[in-house]
Amino acid sequence: MKTYFTLQLLLILSVFSYARIPEGPDDAGIVKGRVLTSDNQPASQVTILLGDKQKGAITNEQGEFIIRKVKPGNYTIRVSLVGHEPLLQNIQVEANKTTILELRLKASDKELQAITVTGSGNKFAKRESNYIARLPLKNLENPQVYNVISKDLMQEQVTVDYKSALRNVPGAAVGFGGVNNGITYMILRGFWVISQIRNGMAAMQSGGIDPVNVERIEVLKGPSGTLFGSSLISFGGFSNLVTKKPFDTFRGEVNYTAGSWNLNRLTADINTPLNDDKSALLRLNAAVHTENSFQSYGASRSLALAPSFSYKVNDRLTLSLDAEIYKVDRSAQPAYSYDFKKISFRKISDLALDYKQSIGTSDPIVQQGNLNVFVQADYKMSDQWTSSTQYAMGQANFDNINYLWPAEILSDSTIKRNFAASRGSVNNSIQFQQNFTGDFKIGRLRNRMVAGAEVYYLANKAMSYGTLLYDTVNVRRSIKPMSLARMNDMVAAVGSANQTVATQYRYSAYVSDMLNFTDQLMLMLSLRLDRFENKGTSTNGAKAPAAGIYGQTSVSPKLGIVYQPVKDKVSLFANYMNGFQNMAPVTQPDQTALVLKPQYGNQWEAGTKVDIVKHKLSGTLSYYHISVNNAVRANPDNPTFSIQDGSQLSKGFEADIIANPAAGLNIIAGYGYNKFTYTKANKGVEGTSNGLPAHMANLWVSYKFPQQILNGFGIGIGGNYVSDTYPENESNLLTIPAYTRLDATVFYDYPKFRIGVKINNITNAQYWGINNDPQSPRNIAGSISYKF
Repeated sequence: MKTYFTLQLLLILSVFSYARIPEGPDDAGIVKGRVLTSDNQPASQVTILLGDKQKGAITNEQGEFIIRKVKPGNYTIRVSLVGHEPLLQNIQVEANKTTILELRLKASDKELQAITVTGSGNKFAKRESNYIARLPLKNLENPQVYNVISKDLMQEQVTVDYKSALRNVPGAAVGFGGVNNGITYMILRGFWVISQIRNGMAAMQSGGIDPVNVERIEVLKGPSGTLFGSSLISFGGFSNLVTKKPFDTFRGEVNYTAGSWNLNRLTADINTPLNDDKSALLRLNAAVHTENSFQSYGASRSLALAPSFSYKVNDRLTLSLDAEIYKVDRSAQPAYSYDFKKISFRKISDLALDYKQSIGTSDPIVQQGNLNVFVQADYKMSDQWTSSTQYAMGQANFDNINYLWPAEILSDSTIKRNFAASRGSVNNSIQFQQNFTGDFKIGRLRNRMVAGAEVYYLANKAMSYGTLLYDTVNVRRSIKPMSLARMNDMVAAVGSANQTVATQYRYSAYVSDMLNFTDQLMLMLSLRLDRFENKGTSTNGAKAPAAGIYGQTSVSPKLGIVYQPVKDKVSLFANYMNGFQNMAPVTQPDQTALVLKPQYGNQWEAGTKVDIVKHKLSGTLSYYHISVNNAVRANPDNPTFSIQDGSQLSKGFEADIIANPAAGLNIIAGYGYNKFTYTKANKGVEGTSNGLPAHMANLWVSYKFPQQILNGFGIGIGGNYVSDTYPENESNLLTIPAYTRLDATVFYDYPKFRIGVKINNITNAQYWGINNDPQSPRNIAGSISYKF
C-alpha cells in the first residue's frame, strides 16, 4: 500500500509539472476569441487546442477564450466538442500581437447543453426532470421539494458506491452497513426510505446498486402516493435512479479506481450508433469492484453490467430496451440486540469491542444479485399529446444468505453470534404502465396533464432455515472469524427449509394536471385510485387456503399551488400531499380478525424556491407537517388486543443551496431539522420520538482553477453532520453519538483524461452509522479516466 501511495504522489506531481504554464519567448503573441453556436449563442465550456503541443483553453460563459505566450508561427486551432466532429482552422500568430478569432460550431445551443462537458458554471444546479411529476416541469413550477445528485458530482467526489452519493441529500441520514446486505436506505423526514425505483418504474435493487449506470439520483420529499402508489415508497419520500441513455455519436470512457483496504474498481462506458442514419443506438456500462473492510474481517466482490438500446422507428415512435445485471458476494455486518439489564454502557462508542475488530468473517456468506429488464415505447400522437408505454421486470436472487442477525450483546464482554440462513430465495416483480401526456389549452388556460394506469405484481419465495446459534465470544479476547463452511454444515444439519410463497397485485389509475392561470400562477390537481390485493402466504406448499388474504382500496389526492413573484427566478409554493400503506388484518387473541384500513400520511408544506443571478444561485426553503393516522396500537382497555386509532406527527424544516459565486467555484449546502412524535400509541411509547436524528447537514465546496493559472486543476472539500440517534425511541438506554466527517479531493480534468484523488474522513473520526455499525476511518482513493 505504501508503494501505491508513492506512485499516486509521483503521478500528481508529474501532472502538476506537465500543466505548469511555461514562461514563453519574449516575442510571444496572444490568441483570443469567441466561440458561437449555430444559432448565434455563446458556446461555454468548449475546449480550444492550439498546435501539436495542444496548448489550449476552455471557453467561459460568454464563449470567450484566451491563450497567452504563444511562440510566433503558423498553427492549426482545434475546437473540440465531445460527441461532435472537431472544428479546425489555420491561424498565424505574430510577435507581440494579438490574434482575434470568431469560431462557429455546427451544433446549436440546445445540442450543446445536452453534452456533458467540464468547465465553469453552476454545473450541479440542473434539477429539471420528467420523472418527478411525470410531467416536463421546471423546478420552479413544481410545488414539491426534491433534490438531484448528478454523475458529475459523484465523479468529482470519487464516489465508488451508491450509498455514499446519498450523503449529498439535504436533510437525509444514510444507512451504511459497510459490506452489509446491500439494501440502500436512508432517513427522510423522520421515516425510513428504501431505493426501489428506476426511471420512474419499479426495480429490484435489494442485492445492491452499482453507480456505474447512474446519470443522476432524484430524491423526492414527502408522501407521494398519488403518482407512485404505496408499495415502493414511504411517507418520507423516495429516491429515483435515472440511468445513462444512448446517444447518436461514438464515445466512451474507461476508469480505474484504487484505494485503501484493497479497493480495486474498473468501469467502462461505451456508446455507439449501430447504423448509418443513427436510428439504432447502443450504450454499455460495466463495472468490476473488489474491496475489503477496514475491520479485521470483511470483503465484497461485485460485477455489474448495464446495456441500453434505443431505436427510432420514425419521427413519431421510439423504442428502448435496457437491462441491469448485478451479482455480488460479500461478507456482512451484524445487526445488534442488547440486554440492557446486563450491560453497563449507554453509548455505542463505549462498547468494549475494538473499533476495528469484526465479529464476522471475510467469507462470502451473502451471495445475491439483481436482474432488471425495462422496455419502453414512446409515441407522439399529435403536437399536444404523447403516449408512453412501459414494462419492467425485476428479480432479486438470494442464492446463499447468512445474515448476522441478531448479534446479541449479553454483557459488557460477551456477544452471542447468530445467523439467519436462507437458500434459493427469490423476489419477482412485474410492472406495466401506460401514460398519456398532454400540453394543451382550454380557453386561455394552459394544461399540462398526465393520465395513466398501471398494474404491479410482486411474488416472494423464501427458503428459510431459521436463526442458528454459531457461538458466544468474549470481546476482550481474540475473536476467530466465522466460517462459511461451518455455516453450510449447520444449515445442512437442519434438514428441510421452511418455504413460504406470497403474492400481491396492485391496480391503479391516476391523473395529474398543472393548470396555468397565468405565466406566474399555477395550480396542480392530482388523484390516484389504487386497488391492492394480497393473495396471501402459503407455507411449505400447503393445499389449504393461504393465510393473510385481503384487499384494500385507497384514494390518494394531491394539491399544489405555485406563484412566481419574479418569473423564472423566484417561486412561492404550497402543497397538500397524501401517501398510504396497505395494512394486513391482525389476528386477535380470541382468533377473530381485526380488518384494517390503509394507513395514511398527509403532508402540508410551504416554502420558496429561487434560481437567480443568471442561475448562479439556486435553492429551496420549506417547512413541512406530516400526520400519520390509522396506525395499529394496543387497546388501552385490553392491551392484549389491537385497535387502529394510532397517530404520529413528523414536522420540520429543510434548506438547500447550490451556488456558483465565482467562476470555477461551486457550493452545495443543505440542512434538515425533523421532530417526530408518536401522538397516540402504546403505553410507554406515546409522546416519545422514533429516536432518529433530528439534525442533518451536508456541505461540498469545490474550485476549478481559471484557465490562465492551472487549467484543468480543481480541489474540493466537504462533509456531513448527523446528530445523536437513539435506537430505543429516545429512552436513553442507548445512544449513537452525533458525528461530523470531512472529505477532500484534488483533480485534474482534461478533455481526454481525468485524474482524481480523494481523502475520506480526513480527521480520522470514529463514528457509528444509524445501524450501530462503525464507519470507515481515514482512507484514500485515486481514480484515472481515459475518454475517447
